[in-house]
Amino acid sequence: MPARIVLVHDDPTFVATTVAALEAAGHGVTSFADTMKATDALRAAERIELLITRVMFPAGQPNGVSLARMTRVKRPGVKVLFVASPERQEHTEGVGELLPTPVTTAQVVDMVRRMLADR
Repeated sequence: MPARIVLVHDDPTFVATTVAALEAAGHGVTSFADTMKATDALRAAERIELLITRVMFPAGQPNGVSLARMTRVKRPGVKVLFVASPERQEHTEGVGELLPTPVTTAQVVDMVRRMLADR
């Protein structure tokens, strides 16, 4: 059964290429550019196995770490992958895995595969 993945990122090119690659790898993916809209969808979703997000978002939106923590209140077992600059690692420790940027789509797909291997 394909994994249910939610991708929250505000770079349209990253979102388009990552969604296409994850779907080609057999995963079900929903994407959002806005963390507030993603929060509502994450609360309402029936099944989510992995949240992929960045750490920082524009002013006025919750950051990716807050998004991950809010998601885990309702879904404690959800895995989180942050795609962010290495300087952000201290913010992600204990919350999820960090894949440091710059990254390729293949690296994201490989990390998703590894993170979901033990489900």
